Amino acid sequence: MSGEIMTSHAPSDPVEMRRLNFQTPGMVSHPPIPISRLAQHIENLKANDNLKFSQEYESIEPGQQFTWDHSSMEMNKAKNRYANVIAYDHSRVILSTVDGIPGSDYINANYCDGYRKHNAYVATQGPLQETLGDFWRMVWELRSVTIVMMTKLEERTRIKCDQYWPSRGTETYGHITVTLQDVQELASYCIRTFMINKGADSERREIKQLQFTAWPDHGVPEHPAPFLLFLRRVRAMNPGTNSLESSGVNLPVGPLIVHCSAGVGRTGCFIVIDAMIERIKHDKTVDIYGHVTCLRAQRNYMVQTEDQYMFIHDALLEAVLCGNTEIPARSLHVHIQKLMSMEVGDTSTGMELEFKKLSNIRAEPSRFISASLPCNKHKNRLVHILPVESSRVCLTPVRGIEGSDYINASFIDGYRLRSAYIATQGPLADTTEDFWRMLWEHNSTIVVMLTKLKEMGREKCHQYWPSERSIRYEWFVVEPIAEYNMPQYVLREFKVTDARDATSRTLRQFQLIDWPEQGVPKSGDGFIDFIGQVHKTKEQFGQDGPITVHCSAGVGRTGVFITLSIVLERMQYEGVIDLFQTVRILRTQRPAMVQTEEQYQFCYHAALEYLGSFDHYTN
Repeated sequence: MSGEIMTSHAPSDPVEMRRLNFQTPGMVSHPPIPISRLAQHIENLKANDNLKFSQEYESIEPGQQFTWDHSSMEMNKAKNRYANVIAYDHSRVILSTVDGIPGSDYINANYCDGYRKHNAYVATQGPLQETLGDFWRMVWELRSVTIVMMTKLEERTRIKCDQYWPSRGTETYGHITVTLQDVQELASYCIRTFMINKGADSERREIKQLQFTAWPDHGVPEHPAPFLLFLRRVRAMNPGTNSLESSGVNLPVGPLIVHCSAGVGRTGCFIVIDAMIERIKHDKTVDIYGHVTCLRAQRNYMVQTEDQYMFIHDALLEAVLCGNTEIPARSLHVHIQKLMSMEVGDTSTGMELEFKKLSNIRAEPSRFISASLPCNKHKNRLVHILPVESSRVCLTPVRGIEGSDYINASFIDGYRLRSAYIATQGPLADTTEDFWRMLWEHNSTIVVMLTKLKEMGREKCHQYWPSERSIRYEWFVVEPIAEYNMPQYVLREFKVTDARDATSRTLRQFQLIDWPEQGVPKSGDGFIDFIGQVHKTKEQFGQDGPITVHCSAGVGRTGVFITLSIVLERMQYEGVIDLFQTVRILRTQRPAMVQTEEQYQFCYHAALEYLGSFDHYTN
């Protein structure tokens, strides 16, 4: 029964049933919220330094009136990662008993309800060395096909979870043999594919593990967009959650297994957000309070902190405001036509509306602490284009000089790597030495320059490199080696030497010369080739460090270069495009990335031209 969905008109949602039959007093006074009122509701909760958020979170029933006899049995105690995080008897996952061994049916895991689906999830702790065999036995016995991992193995030098899979090849855990087939590491999550089988049993099953790697060691993510991207990928891959309509297929797929370290905090966040996104599709309301209350009656401490409770709200508001903008690459042409057209009675195109929607991220002044210090103000080319504190590039401070760790530059995640790029302004005469220090300290050996030194009669960037003979910038001697004039760019090679210890590196600078002084290029083809050339050179010669990209302010053309780099790589690997979310995530790392609607539209058209170069997409 647990895998089926009841389609009668009576409420089939476990949380709704709970509201009908035995609501807690808190549930009565916190009814579901229509999504049209969600933004206002959250604003009220956040007023007066989150006062109502604190009160609401504190009022949720802890739900600890249940027994946990199996968790406290002597033979099971060593199987609990944390002594106080237990598995209630009534909802625990019961494994089959092995060879009549007492306690062999125990694992610290509980069934949890989803939207309109009883036992949609299993919430469990990060496996311990002594429970690896039990964990894989649970995966096998429940017929689960997807594991969601919400922690790194180690955080702040503490072991959060033991590695329960082989780094390569095959390992056997208890009765289950696990073979690693594929690993795909992306900037904020990792997907591993395993084949598992039991003993001599000939049946083999494919298991996907999706590990979210961008949850900070402390607190919650600064912005929910990367997490929502991860959640969509989980949904797309897990046949059990592929929305209610499509589950008519008679696949006996087991519950989605979710774990972090204790299996209550981040795990609770994942389950509530996932279930509520499904609810929004069908019901246009969210019931965060009700769902957390119900989860806590299934597993202790679910959603462990007020910060996590707030993050759930922020993530659902983001999902409501932005919707799902991901489309299959093959539909791109039709999608762009739709965005460009005006319906009768419309005052703006879909493209305009989509671009406007990008800017509803509020940037609190507190996010620009270093950039706004008096000692750093003269280092910013434009007063309103500043790096946010959480992603700014820090230089090694010079003793006794205030602000010597500051440069107007931000780390930006790529498709596969975190901090794959540095986005920065065109250096000023005053900041040229800092620029070279940044390249050296962060091991960036490729620089992409997307502006001329002067445009429309104004200085856009100081000439920060030597033309003829070597120049010393503070500690770094920069010597020009070669210059190649290509049809649309100039490639310069430099030898950079640190005068303090005489170590040296080769640095390559690509200066694009055919971006028009006003507007955007007519065709995306040339720009796409340029992106390809830069990335090819990086693969060939680049160190591990980031690619540094700048124009004048470091947001417009720089944003276009990085956005297209990510979008094209994702289209190649996943066959999907989500320009809106890509730019949205970029703007959380450096505000104003992809500055104008014209640049945004250029990204769409360039992506389409890129597709056109592959016949199989355009046929």
